[in-house]
Amino acid sequence: MDYRISLVGLLIGVLVGLTGMGGGSLLAPIMILFFRVPPVWAIGTDIAYSTVTKAVGSLVHIRQKTVNFQIALWLACGSVPSTLLSIGLVQYLRTNYHNLIDGFILRTLGITLMIVAALLLLKPFIMKGVEQRNLERHKPAALQGEPEEKSVNRWEQRYRPLLTIVMGAVVGFLVGLTSVGSGTLIIVSLAFMFPRLGPRELVGTDIFQAFMLLASGVIGYLLSGTINWAMVLLLLAGSLPGVFLGSRLSKYIPDNILRPLLASVLALSGWKLL
Repeated sequence: MDYRISLVGLLIGVLVGLTGMGGGSLLAPIMILFFRVPPVWAIGTDIAYSTVTKAVGSLVHIRQKTVNFQIALWLACGSVPSTLLSIGLVQYLRTNYHNLIDGFILRTLGITLMIVAALLLLKPFIMKGVEQRNLERHKPAALQGEPEEKSVNRWEQRYRPLLTIVMGAVVGFLVGLTSVGSGTLIIVSLAFMFPRLGPRELVGTDIFQAFMLLASGVIGYLLSGTINWAMVLLLLAGSLPGVFLGSRLSKYIPDNILRPLLASVLALSGWKLL
């Protein structure tokens, strides 16, 4: 353990502050590729580190009242048990198929990183399309001066909650295996499924559900004893000031330059791990 771990935390913190999403996905690949941390330990340590950062973000958004607790709990109904299930699968493979576990995790992580990279590139276009769709849907009522219809149809009452739970389960399973995607994969899906959520509520709900998902992951990896707490503390020592610095720098660095650059690094990291 040395200062380089805190420098990595500083880098990750700056990226998270600059982009709001995607920066944390680099931590596990960096630990595996540059510090030669065994994949299982890298995933467990990444989840523990991310849980702390999401907890801080959740407190901020709860105080600002930008968390939709109903949606977050729907997601948690799927993500929490599936995260524990995937961690159980990792520990089973680690115990019974020791020679296969590293390759299995590395390939799953590589594929997930490439998916996250694609979503980072597509996110601005997706969000713009969702916003345009909302405007088109509300335009007739606004022109006629009529209040927006609030009747709850079958989709909103039955199918959307079930689909939200399934979405949480899929992402939770991937996060338990890779530590990647707790925010990036969810936020784009939420924008499609809950178009009435404002940008701040969308982010706040995403961060809070990610905290619950990751907290369950910490429990799983804690029981298996594959979290390096010294590394977690060193990462936090660098990332906390990094997030502050990145947030201040975000107004000077254009998002249309930084986002493709980060997506390229994620994609290359994923390709390297395959």
